[in-house]
Amino acid sequence: MKKIILSLVAGVAILSSCDPVSKYGDFEPNNYTEEQAASCVSFKVYKDEACTQEAGPAEGNYVKFTTSPATSVSILNKTASGDDNLLAWGTGGVFKLSPKRGSSTDQELIVRIVNSDNSTVEAKKNVSVFVKGDLDPEYKLLLGQAGKKSWTWDYDGPVGNCWGNGGHTGNGAGFTARAVDGNWWGVSTPEGLLDQLQHSDTNQACGEEAVGAYMTFDEDGNITTCDPSGKVIRSGSYEIKNYNSERNTVTFNGTDYKWQLGKLVTSAPAVLFPFSINEGGKTVTEFDIMYLDANHMTLVYTKGAAASGWGEITHWLFKSTGASADILEGNEKWGWADDGNGCWGNAGNSGNGAGYTATGVDGKWWGVNKGSELSTQLSHSEGGTDFGDADDDAYMVFKDGTVTSYTGRGSQIRTAKYEVTNTNRVNNWELGKLTTTAPGVLFPFSINEGGKYVNEFDIMYMDGDNMTLVYTKGNGAGSWGEITYWRFAAK
Repeated sequence: MKKIILSLVAGVAILSSCDPVSKYGDFEPNNYTEEQAASCVSFKVYKDEACTQEAGPAEGNYVKFTTSPATSVSILNKTASGDDNLLAWGTGGVFKLSPKRGSSTDQELIVRIVNSDNSTVEAKKNVSVFVKGDLDPEYKLLLGQAGKKSWTWDYDGPVGNCWGNGGHTGNGAGFTARAVDGNWWGVSTPEGLLDQLQHSDTNQACGEEAVGAYMTFDEDGNITTCDPSGKVIRSGSYEIKNYNSERNTVTFNGTDYKWQLGKLVTSAPAVLFPFSINEGGKTVTEFDIMYLDANHMTLVYTKGAAASGWGEITHWLFKSTGASADILEGNEKWGWADDGNGCWGNAGNSGNGAGYTATGVDGKWWGVNKGSELSTQLSHSEGGTDFGDADDDAYMVFKDGTVTSYTGRGSQIRTAKYEVTNTNRVNNWELGKLTTTAPGVLFPFSINEGGKYVNEFDIMYMDGDNMTLVYTKGNGAGSWGEITYWRFAAK
């Protein structure tokens, strides 16, 4: 008996049928009917890969199959799109069946046999397996509660680079949300990669060397990388292996070092700029996950360098992007953006949503540059009152569907339930809507409307560190009518 174990990433098409006569050796002539194909294969479900703990209904995910008489079969199921998904083949073996959340515990399997005359017969059988009610912690960080999340370059943090090199220190704890332990060098912006194409496999730019390029991971195990316009650059499947929030141990010269949290493995080069530095275009498909939270991810390829040996490694820094509650709640606090590009003010409705960036408001006319300057704009608040929003250190907390705003000293200003909806760019304008049941955000007043509160905002830009909201005051796209904007940053 040949035993093959294949991990299933639900919904990923792998192969279609296989021919045991022509591909796997000679067999006695057979001519199975559908009924005979069903009866010759038996399934048992276990809790463990070694198949030592037999599972009850809806308890396990490891399926052991046997054939009697011994017959080479293919075991398949169908993807959401109806394609064949090969789970295992042979006269017997074990495979893992892990349906996505919301699936039925009763899973239909297809037994396929190729007869001696090269005709194919299929039979359907059901097994009862465990279905998760929630994502594993690492996948919840990577994918969010919705099971799908996009990630873009993170280049504006303390490290100041999104791809570069460093020395292998062996100190995994030295990697924080935006710090690379042993960092040597990196490009200051994604556009800097245009000068580093000698490290790619084609020496040609393909659109990932830009602010706004992104990659999307989904619950079905797919990763798709796109340029800022959404054009697909590369794609594949992915899996997180051996995740340990306390970090895994690597040993060098008899010394143990706490290093990676786990491995991100892709079926093909699939992440943004998947090239090892100084290796002549070598692509990487297995990365050490050095940091991962809801909004930031750092990957490393050690190039085989030993822990603490300071051999050269390659690093990638990413942050989440797109309109979602996961991003809002992934940061402890949100406060006024204080980068000098305006945090509250007015603009004309240009109709160009894509013109909104992490630091830019398309069609901007005017704005205050920090929270304390709102003290000169109280004519726009209710009753001309300073409720505590006019504070450089004022902040908001998004938690469990509630937004609460505070003064810099921590006194509550207001609170409301919130919701993020319609998370697709509409008519080239907003990414989605942020709606509150009552005024909840900092300084929630429309400009030049005598203290009018706003509780429905267009989300114009959002990533793990930046958020821009707009209230159009009813002015149509492209009309250049006055709108109000708010810019916030993670604190």
